[in-house]
Amino acid sequence: MPIRVMQVLHQGGGAGSVTSTLHLSLGLRRAGAEVVFVCPPETEVEALASDGGLTVRPLALASGERRANAAALAGLIARHEVDLVNSQSARDREALTWLRLTGRLSVPLVLTRRQMPRTFFLENWLASRAADRVVAVSEAVAGALRRRGTPGRRLTVIPNGLVPARVDRPVSDRALFEWKDRIGWEPGRRTIGIVSRPKDQPVVLDALGLVRTPVRLVLAGVDPGGSLATRARAVGAPHTVVCVPFTTEVAPLYRLLEVALLPSRMEGLSQSLLEAMALGKPVIASAAGGNPDLIRHETDGLIVPPLDPAAWAAAIERLLADPALAAALGEAARHTARVTFSLDRTVTRTLELYRSLAAGVPLAPAAPPR
Repeated sequence: MPIRVMQVLHQGGGAGSVTSTLHLSLGLRRAGAEVVFVCPPETEVEALASDGGLTVRPLALASGERRANAAALAGLIARHEVDLVNSQSARDREALTWLRLTGRLSVPLVLTRRQMPRTFFLENWLASRAADRVVAVSEAVAGALRRRGTPGRRLTVIPNGLVPARVDRPVSDRALFEWKDRIGWEPGRRTIGIVSRPKDQPVVLDALGLVRTPVRLVLAGVDPGGSLATRARAVGAPHTVVCVPFTTEVAPLYRLLEVALLPSRMEGLSQSLLEAMALGKPVIASAAGGNPDLIRHETDGLIVPPLDPAAWAAAIERLLADPALAAALGEAARHTARVTFSLDRTVTRTLELYRSLAAGVPLAPAAPPR
């Protein structure tokens, strides 16, 4: 009999954590699990989950409504008689923890932590003791959870997996032309970019003042009318900075980037980095969060101090000036993303965890796949 699991996600946008949760759930279904997918109504993720064949139960979890959210989830769990529930984001984690602490959740509870935790010690301590297992997507996340009171015996590290469908879809000449037009691409100017919502982009803007090679920096996921865009427009010659709003259709943009950057300090294990690496792009990332779990410095990318503009400038110049190094790092990155961090590997390890918890079999804390 297939295991029946409920994946609960209060977010509905196109963030990396949403992408990771959706495609993990689709992978679990392909592997034989019965998946009930709880997500906000009338969102892109609801449509994609339904199109992928998941049993979708739209549910809006309101901010600050822990008890109401818990009651709504209790009703869903009772109707579907699942073997296990996995919380994938903050609001559902709060509600499901409340159900467990008040004795109204009898099936195993898994809490998946996809970002560097910002919860207070007591909140994290309570949630981790309510859960049967806490899944961290990187050793960095696991370490931060331990420091906030999560017992090591309840932690398992299962990294995010690359979603090949997002990077391997064909890119038409028309789509490539449209992206060139959108960012003002010029054949004589080097193009680098950050595909991320606002997360420490200013350090790269500051670094450009120290970069000699003229570049076009694309900030994909940044509101052109926001404060970050105002700061970007202040960057002077010989560089150009372009801000484009968030979109899930960034595969053509990746083709135009020579180097992909991620200065964020809060990533658990970045989907945007995985996607750039899977396409063979040399990457530069901050030595923070889960980035060092994904990138081995000078093997499949460069790792630099998070808030050091001079270090960022030096790393950018180094890759632009050394095509052989950039190509070697990109090729190694491709292998790392597609093999070490494959989605199939993530699905297999997750299903193993689910089955052991549903059967009441203890499972030792697992190491990441390096």
